[in-house]
This record gives sequence, C-alpha cells and structure tokens, in this order.
Amino acid sequence: MRWPLKPEITVEDVMKACTPWLTKQEWTDLIARLPELIGQEERYRAAGEVSELLALLVSEFESQPHDTDKGRLSATYDKALVGGGGRRLYNAIKATATYGCSICGAGPASTLDHHAPKAAFPLLALTPLNLVPACGPCNQGKSTSFATDPAMEPFHPYFDDLGTARWLYAEIHRVAGGAVAEFSVLPPADWPEVKAQRLVHHFTKNKLGPKFKFETPRRLASRRQRDTDTLASSGPEGLRAAILEEADSHAAFDPNDWETAWLYGLAECDWYINGGMNDI
Repeated sequence: MRWPLKPEITVEDVMKACTPWLTKQEWTDLIARLPELIGQEERYRAAGEVSELLALLVSEFESQPHDTDKGRLSATYDKALVGGGGRRLYNAIKATATYGCSICGAGPASTLDHHAPKAAFPLLALTPLNLVPACGPCNQGKSTSFATDPAMEPFHPYFDDLGTARWLYAEIHRVAGGAVAEFSVLPPADWPEVKAQRLVHHFTKNKLGPKFKFETPRRLASRRQRDTDTLASSGPEGLRAAILEEADSHAAFDPNDWETAWLYGLAECDWYINGGMNDI
C-alpha cells in the first residue's frame, strides 16, 4: 500500500480557519485552549515518530473521553472544519491521498477518518495528524471504540512503514461461470511478532479480502480478449510470462496493491493460463 505524506497543516491552522464560526457561537473560551491543542499535537507527532503512539493514547484514555469540551470540539469538526470555513483545509488533507484510501488502497479517498476516535480523544478531533484520508466504506466500517491491545493497533499511514517486501497474496479459483480471487496476507518472516499480528488484524478487521475480491471480476472481464489473443499467439507459457511481466511492473510501483497480488495469482493459475478465460 502506498500512503499519503504527513499533512503540513497544523491544528493552529485549523483553529484559525474555524475561528469565525467559533466566535459566532460565542465559544471564545474554546479558542483559548489552542496552546493545549498544540501541545497535544506535538506529543502525538513525537510519539508517532518513535512508534509509541499507542502508549501515549493509552495514557490519556481515562481522561480525554470526559473532557468538558468534548461535544463542542466534535461540533467544531463537523460544522466548522467539514461544513464551514475550514473545508479547504479538510480538502487539502484529503487530496494528499493520491493513491486512494489509506486503509484499503482500493477505494477513492472521499473522506477523512479519525485514527484515534474523536469520541474517545476529543482533544485530537481537530489535529490534522490524526486525520487520515479514507474511502466511505472503510470510514463507516471502523469502530469508534479504542483497542489497547498492541496486536490490534491500527496502522497509521503517517508513521508506520510496511516496507517493500510482499505480504499480500491472491489465489485464483475456478467457479461456475468464471473465476474467484481469494486474498490473504503472509507477514514477512523478519517482521516483529506484534507487527505481523497488526497486519493480520488490519486485513481481517477492515474486511480487505472481500473488498479486493469485489474489484476483480470487472478487471478480469476487461482483459479476457487480450489474454485470449496472447494465448493463441504465444501459448500458455507465453501468456504466463506476459502476465508476470505485468505483475512485476505493478510490484515495482506497489508490491502490496491488490492488483499486484491478483496478477501474480493469475499467472500462477494453470487453469486460466491454459484457456480458462474462455470459460468466463
């Protein structure tokens, strides 16, 4: 998966953009909390950069949900950032996701997701580093609960590095009237145990297998004629080589994109290589 760069927009930028709305609500006391929000942002960044973000969030999990301004911070996000004068900043953060949703990598980044749920961490509700571009289904499918188990910690696109080794795989199976792709993850052997557990959790919790599977039928249908022609002119191994070359090209861009895994799976499927596309 290819993730967006950290936003250069700060919580101070967000608060300034929301100030006219806050003033209209007569919430100037909330504006006065800006230094505190900046402090939260700085601690968040520092913890993320040394892989200690979960520890920071756990340490604040007892106090933040009960902050007296919880409702007003949430309303500021909804009314002033998303629906008001801060919308240009919201759109700018979303626009950093040139490769799509930072959770699944398949859907378009149509919204922003709170990495640390704003219901549990209201002091991070307006922090750009806590806002990650996501597609609608991934955003809606996320729970608002907060997991303290390190094996269940969500990956953070601004701080986590999933490397360049392959960990996403696909197998193509023949079914009545076509083919179906089954996706799975296999963490690299040299990964720490907790990181491997997080990958498996990320894949299952966000239902990435079914999401990727949904993408494949149309893509398979669109290449049917080309693969039929290649099979006729170059034979099964020529077709396999052509698909592998295509898979390698995708892998050079993103070794763990769903289409990379799917193409490698297609190249390994003897049924398809020997004319299975004619059964589709």
